[in-house]
Amino acid sequence: MSERTVLTADRAAPAAPQPDTADPQHRLLHRALLGGAVLTLAAAVLFAVQVLPVGSRAGRWIYPYIAAFSGWQLWPAAVALVAVLGLLRVTGRLRPWAQVGVWLVAAVPLQLLMRVYDDASLAALVGSDRANSFHTPSLTYPAYDFISRYMDLVPELPAHARTNMPGKTLLYHLLGAVTTDPGTQGVLVVAVSSLTGLLAYAVARELFGDHRTAVYAMVLVLLVPGRLWFLPILNTVSPVPILLALWLHLRFLRTKSWPWAVSLGLALYLTFLFEPLPLVLGLAFAGTAALALHRRACDWYDLLRLVSLTLAAFAAAYLGMRAVFGYDLFVNLHYVLADANEFNVRAGRPYQVWVWRNLWDFALCAGLAATVVSGAAGWDALRRGLARPVAVVTVCAFAVLAFLDLVGVNRGETIRLWIFLAVFFQLTVAWWCARSPRVWPFALLVGATLVQSALGMALIAFVRP
Repeated sequence: MSERTVLTADRAAPAAPQPDTADPQHRLLHRALLGGAVLTLAAAVLFAVQVLPVGSRAGRWIYPYIAAFSGWQLWPAAVALVAVLGLLRVTGRLRPWAQVGVWLVAAVPLQLLMRVYDDASLAALVGSDRANSFHTPSLTYPAYDFISRYMDLVPELPAHARTNMPGKTLLYHLLGAVTTDPGTQGVLVVAVSSLTGLLAYAVARELFGDHRTAVYAMVLVLLVPGRLWFLPILNTVSPVPILLALWLHLRFLRTKSWPWAVSLGLALYLTFLFEPLPLVLGLAFAGTAALALHRRACDWYDLLRLVSLTLAAFAAAYLGMRAVFGYDLFVNLHYVLADANEFNVRAGRPYQVWVWRNLWDFALCAGLAATVVSGAAGWDALRRGLARPVAVVTVCAFAVLAFLDLVGVNRGETIRLWIFLAVFFQLTVAWWCARSPRVWPFALLVGATLVQSALGMALIAFVRP
């Protein structure tokens, strides 16, 4: 069963790209890609003349333009596109594990290349209490004191550290065991964030049973515009624990082995401790479990074991942290949620504005071309039926987007808050691009994404030290 998954158990082998004929699905993909490329080109022109809206003045948050357009600002995108296509060609005949290894080695240099025209260095961003409030507390308090006295220390912490869970500061404690130099820590954060690509590969492989789709997902995740714009801010690391949890969930559905469910409970605790917002992707956990149940790849007893073991492991982690460190996750979570709601009131950020502007910010974060392809995939899912992995993933992704938008917790500064969901959307986009036997659809998508990323990086102040 090495090339099959619990969600694709009715197939004898991974899905191979189909001939590029007049298949309606291929036509829809090509039209979506061309439409996304045209939209990206239009956005690039608006970037260049500095009129593309990023944020909202009426909503009391906007990302300002800081530089004039120059054609030289596009060379990182051109070099990165050549590198991506070259790596795809060179690694095409390697074993899967070797291909993944090559991409992980190339990930950090590729992302740093895209930051060439960012006027704020990694060292300046990491060391800044305005941009990144987690570095300073990691130097001020030993890790044990920090977590054991956390609720007492909260009033003394810089802004972002005060309004986030302690996991982000604890990550800097871990990095501090290697080095306390802000510049080096910035590179290490980029490397940790790049694990998102590895986990996207693993999740896509479990969902679709297709190595090509998984490689495309890994590449697209590494190049998500929102991730590149906000490196090394820790929102770029937020997808790591939730994707780890999703992979463990899928592994249990496939094997029915209890260690996967226990590990899932621990991963969910880690997600809470680092960044609770991505837990709304729990809908994808439920959707994939329902599909496995529908395909008779598991039964109700298996799901009962999954839920019971996961909750037991989560409870053990919660009680262990209380017993050893005196840290109460739920007390901390209540504080963070209350602070977030109060902040929107204090900052005067109206719900009515952001319920619409959030959707535009999400499209910018995920990539305009990828968003158009995702919309086409959503239409296809509704037309062809939901009892397919890609349909479940697509519908769950849009349902989570709608839920978060309508709840209205995120109002302003939302591009960085959408990063985890933008990453999840790439799974659908990768599956669609992998259906074509030709490389040009994927190359067009990557090229459009890189152009958007490069211009945004050079022209707009997304993060200021």
